[in-house]
Amino acid sequence: MHEISFRQLEYFVAAAETGSVTAAAAKVHLTQSAVSTSLAELEENLGVQLFLRHARGLKLTAPGRQALTDARRLLSGVDGLRDSAREVQSSLSGTLVVGCYSTLAAVLLPRVIADFVAKYPEVDLGFIEGSDQFLAGQLRSVSCDIALMYEGDEFRLAKDLRMTALYAAEPYVLLPADHPLAAQDGVSVADLATEPMILFDLPPGATYFLSLFRHENVTPNVRYRASNFEMVRSLVAHGLGYSVLTQHPGISISYDGIELVTRPLSPRRPGLTIGIVRLADLAPSRRAVAFAEQCAETLGGAIDSFDG
Repeated sequence: MHEISFRQLEYFVAAAETGSVTAAAAKVHLTQSAVSTSLAELEENLGVQLFLRHARGLKLTAPGRQALTDARRLLSGVDGLRDSAREVQSSLSGTLVVGCYSTLAAVLLPRVIADFVAKYPEVDLGFIEGSDQFLAGQLRSVSCDIALMYEGDEFRLAKDLRMTALYAAEPYVLLPADHPLAAQDGVSVADLATEPMILFDLPPGATYFLSLFRHENVTPNVRYRASNFEMVRSLVAHGLGYSVLTQHPGISISYDGIELVTRPLSPRRPGLTIGIVRLADLAPSRRAVAFAEQCAETLGGAIDSFDG
């Protein structure tokens, strides 16, 4: 019986991610027969069937899905070993996939990426966006290395995830420019009680925004729900209601050019913690640590013991 090699695991991951032997072979620069042989040998050595073969390609079996997670973990460890063997940090290379909660992505991530790739041009950086549940799943399957996410009093990360905080984002009220409340210095939830609300409904956003009203024993009049940040802003711009958000884009107009006004929520409420999340039991690579440090530098936050 042959021993399992990291090359076999690499080819297995490529086949799982592409869904076909042909695409996997192109990705790893081998012939189809070589990849097929490697996959067959890996299945024989593991004693399980990893794929269901069909005319359209490959589909992971249940053991195959678990093996994929474990293979990604092992390959991530090998990448970390390569990084630690380098003496000069600026020589970082390899692949890094960063996850980001959707509303944070457009506002924060491009600045960090621009600074990071300028400093570490040899790192192959990719990113994915989504809700907290989606990103948690991506972290657990080792489909992404780290993620920029929220945490608050109303919702906590699962115990298998670890967050290193950057800063807190306080809530504010978004109003049409001609709304009567736009003339006030601050807006309370009591002021908003009878007004139609446009609720940002991408988990865990809705939980947090509704909690602001629950703490004041006020029930908001939710008129529309939207999981797209710019959809919320456009609905507000057209006078269909107000919204409560935490992220501030650099412009005060909607996509279709209508003016918006922001006002602080009064009294001030504790903000949502924005931080970098990783699997608690998987040591981050030096690439991930470097990206976390870049987040703190670019966004003006501070991190402590991200790799501890």
